[in-house]
Amino acid sequence: MKKIFFTPGPSELFFTVEEHIKEGIRNNIYSISHRSNEFKIIYEECVSRLKDLLSIPNNYNVGFLSSTNEIWERIIQNLILEDSGHCVNGSFSKKFHDFALLNKINAKSYSFDMKEYIVDDIPNTHELLALTLNETSTGIMCSREKISEIRSKIKNSIIALDCVSGIPSIPFNINDVDTFYFSVQKCFGLPSGLGVWVYNEKCLEKHLKIKEKKITGTYHSLQRIHEMSLKYQTPETPNVLGIYVFSKVLKDMMNIGIDNIVRDTNYKSSLLYNTINNHSDLDSFIKNKEIQSKTVIVANCKNESDMYINAMKERGFILGKGYGSGKNQIRIANFPTHSKEVFELLCDELTLIK
Repeated sequence: MKKIFFTPGPSELFFTVEEHIKEGIRNNIYSISHRSNEFKIIYEECVSRLKDLLSIPNNYNVGFLSSTNEIWERIIQNLILEDSGHCVNGSFSKKFHDFALLNKINAKSYSFDMKEYIVDDIPNTHELLALTLNETSTGIMCSREKISEIRSKIKNSIIALDCVSGIPSIPFNINDVDTFYFSVQKCFGLPSGLGVWVYNEKCLEKHLKIKEKKITGTYHSLQRIHEMSLKYQTPETPNVLGIYVFSKVLKDMMNIGIDNIVRDTNYKSSLLYNTINNHSDLDSFIKNKEIQSKTVIVANCKNESDMYINAMKERGFILGKGYGSGKNQIRIANFPTHSKEVFELLCDELTLIK
C-alpha cells in the first residue's frame, strides 16, 4: 500500500518532484559547477519564478541557505544590534526568541498563547519585530489583515515574518514585512535542506549600519549573500538539487495558479475541521476560527494520539504527532500536493477511527 504523508514537515513530496529529480540526473545537473553559467541560469530562473508566483516586489531580494534555523541566526547577526521583539504563540516562535537571547540580544517575548496577536500589546520601539504566519507546533495562523494592522502601528522596526508552513497557501501583503523566510519541505513539498530568505532594501541598509559594530557572520553575512545573489550565485557550494527542483515546482505551481492553491487550501481545511469537530473522540485544539491554521490542523484526542495515528497508518495515511509532549494531539498537514480527493478520503477514514 502506498503511504500518503500528512505529517507537517517533511511531508508528502509534491507530485512532480520525482520526475524533476530524475530529469536532473539525466541532464547531469547535480554535477555542474556552482560557478558555471548553467547554474546561474538555474538560480535566476528559480528566483524569477518565486517572485512571479508570490508577486514579490522588485525591491526584495532572495538568498538561499540551508534551513530556516540558519536564517534565524543570520537575521539575529545581520539585522539586530541590541534589541528585538518576538510575538510567541508556539515552540518555533519561542525558539527564535531563545536564539536571540543566546546571541546576547536584549530580546523581549510577547506571549499570545492560543490567541491572536493583540496589536496594542506590541510596542513599536524594537529594532526588529518577529511574527509568524503559521505556527507549525500549535496550528495558529496570522491573517493578512492582522499583519497589515501590525505594520500600520510598527512603522520603524524591521518586521520579520516566519512563513515556514504558510507559503504559498496563506497569502499576505509582502509590503507589510521587510523580510520573510521559509523552508521548502512543507508547503512546497520538496526534500528538506533548503532555506529561502527574502529581504528588502531596508534590511540591507540596517546591515550596513551595524556591520562595523558587531560580527555579522563570516561566509554568510547578509552583504556576502546579497553580493553573490546579484551574480546568481551563493557564497559556497549550494544545494543544487534543491534549487533546481524548487524552480521546477514553482513553475508547476504557476501553472496551477496561486488563486487555485489558496482556494483549494481553504476548502480542504474547512472539510477537515468539520470532520474533527463532528468526531466523538476529536476536537480542534484552536477554537478561534480567526486564527485556526489552514495548513497545519491540530486536533485534541480523547485517547493517546498513537491509537489514531497507528489506525490511520494501517489505511495508508501517515499523520503527525502533537509537537513536543503533545501525547493527546495529532497534527495533519494540508499542503498543495494533497489533492481534494485525497483529503476527502482522509476525512472519510478518520471518521471511522474511534
